[in-house]
Amino acid sequence: MMRKILIINWQDRLNPFFGGAEVHLHEIYGRLARRDDYEVTLLCASFPGCRSEEVLDGIRVLRSDGNRNTFNYRVKKEYQKLRDSGEKFDLIIEDMNKMPFMIPKWADVPVIAQVHHFFGKTIWLEFPWYLFPFPLYVMWGERRALNLYARENTPIISVSESTAKDMVSKGVNRDNISIIYNGIFTRVFHPDDSVARFETPTIVYLGRIKTYKRVDVIIRAMHAIRERVPGARLVIIGSGDGLPALRKLADTLSLSDQIVKFAGFVSEEEKVEYLRRSWVAVNTSPKEGWGIVGMEAQACETPVVVSDAPGLRESVIDGETGYLFDFGDVAGLADKVSHLLESRELRAEMGKKASVWASKFTWDKAADETHELISRILEDA
Repeated sequence: MMRKILIINWQDRLNPFFGGAEVHLHEIYGRLARRDDYEVTLLCASFPGCRSEEVLDGIRVLRSDGNRNTFNYRVKKEYQKLRDSGEKFDLIIEDMNKMPFMIPKWADVPVIAQVHHFFGKTIWLEFPWYLFPFPLYVMWGERRALNLYARENTPIISVSESTAKDMVSKGVNRDNISIIYNGIFTRVFHPDDSVARFETPTIVYLGRIKTYKRVDVIIRAMHAIRERVPGARLVIIGSGDGLPALRKLADTLSLSDQIVKFAGFVSEEEKVEYLRRSWVAVNTSPKEGWGIVGMEAQACETPVVVSDAPGLRESVIDGETGYLFDFGDVAGLADKVSHLLESRELRAEMGKKASVWASKFTWDKAADETHELISRILEDA
């Protein structure tokens, strides 16, 4: 039986502001779209120079006239235009990424909410105090969505147990939540014995450079790390509006380019090479849906040190594939990273276990589990 699925998200993977949520969307629902029993449509915001309609990864992408700043106000109207034109769908996926669309409130077909994580109070780390209306707006939207999902008994896909617990603590019925972990590209991220590690003890951070992700913590830890491991360096890969402040911090702490290198945006090939050649990978964020980059590093036999924070704590087996440290604890992070840099044997042992652990998480598995959930919900409906 053909299933016609409509996904509503702010963006598609070609949007300049795309992130992990869009990678997740295209990897899972692209796989479903390429099956014979699915037709998948994505309704999202437009961006300068984009097409109003095209096919990506087997998904028909329809871009609204509104941009990402106005899209949530247009969603209901855009959906009604599709219905008026004769479009019919069996199911809507509300892919919640920041502000919700409140789709269960007005949809005329079953709805599944796809939830990566809620900012909650961590949103205050992203904005200066004088922009307080924006954090309040995000927190208000998240609260409304959770109340709606609880009231409507909306089926929810969570990418981690941490996010599920977050929702349950705010009144959502745990029975309505299915955990489907993100995947990684195991055919891309895997060990390669022909690739040698950097001769210099190298720590890598890879991800978007946003204030709330607290990349400053690893920069502040570098002096303590270098006291124990002379010559250690940090490579920060990625771009974002938090980059100028990090460069200024490195200058203030007298950390030269040889100690803290800002590599900016890199290609996928370079990304894999950095993860294979680095000695340790770090993630300092206070909250994530799931630590995909950390999983990719582990798949390359590189142990990780990540915040003991929602989403991230599930992506590492503490003491076996890497270490957890208390969020924001500069000294604690320095100690865990230094401990790994000091022992080649420990890194090798943890790296082997990390690769086995990470290989269990694939996009094919995530797509199969999503298919099973959709089938069950449509049968019940």
